[in-house]
Amino acid sequence: MLDLRRLRTFREVIGRRSFSAAAQALDYTQSSVSQQITTLERDLGVTLVDRTSRPVRPTAAGAAVLAHADGLLAQAEAVERELAALVKGESGSLRMGGFFTAWATFLPGAVAAFSRAHPAVALELHQLEPAPAIRGIRAGELDLAVVYGFGPPGDSALEWSHLLDDPYAIALPSRHPLAARQQVSLAELAGERWTSPPADHAYSQILRDLCRELGGFEPDVAYETGDIAMAQPIVAAGLAVALLPALGLVPVHAGVTVKRLQSTPPARSVWTVRPRHRRAPVATAMNEALAHAAREPALAPGA
Repeated sequence: MLDLRRLRTFREVIGRRSFSAAAQALDYTQSSVSQQITTLERDLGVTLVDRTSRPVRPTAAGAAVLAHADGLLAQAEAVERELAALVKGESGSLRMGGFFTAWATFLPGAVAAFSRAHPAVALELHQLEPAPAIRGIRAGELDLAVVYGFGPPGDSALEWSHLLDDPYAIALPSRHPLAARQQVSLAELAGERWTSPPADHAYSQILRDLCRELGGFEPDVAYETGDIAMAQPIVAAGLAVALLPALGLVPVHAGVTVKRLQSTPPARSVWTVRPRHRRAPVATAMNEALAHAAREPALAPGA
């Protein structure tokens, strides 16, 4: 195998027709240049430089090596430039997934900021709920994902970065008698009909637990929907009220009034997740853009 550093030194010696001139150009000592050429000749098993002539010249074997030297060194330099660009986040690709309300709120701004700073990076974007997004990370199909959870992440094989806590808010029809109030408690909503995900969804269980603990009642879930985007239209039509994460209320629909609940825990925590031992160089830059976008005040709806 050719040592590219020695090959570069050999090219300088032949190009400048002198060991001393090559040493000066490369900022090496002359003995170092001579040693590199001798080692290269030993590795290849041939004599490359005719040292008896002045100025020095290549042997027949040296001329054969020299004919390929420029191409080999140019390819090596291209590889080095491309790798340097990848490490700096100036090129490459990034495959990212995120859940619906993240895409409806802070994710587009983060992607826009990232793209302005890294215009040569190709982005592949997906809308995915947490479970399939994490499967994509494990399978090597995604480099980064924005997910939510209802507690601290428990998988140490992945790298997690906390973005925000997403608080609960009550969504009321704008004509609801409580819509003009400064503050609403769950106990005051005991007789209401609710819209919620199906009973086997974590949100549905949390709604029931909170209504029992803080309101003393069992919620009447009249409208089940697995799509959070449907909740506000149902509320706006006056059909139900809803307990929703704040990200699910940006923007607030016409006909909906949002009231924050001070006594409830965060609805969920939002994280970025990526492989711990297989990281795209540009993922760190995107992670920083996401963290900045998640701090925007526009993510806090309602009164």
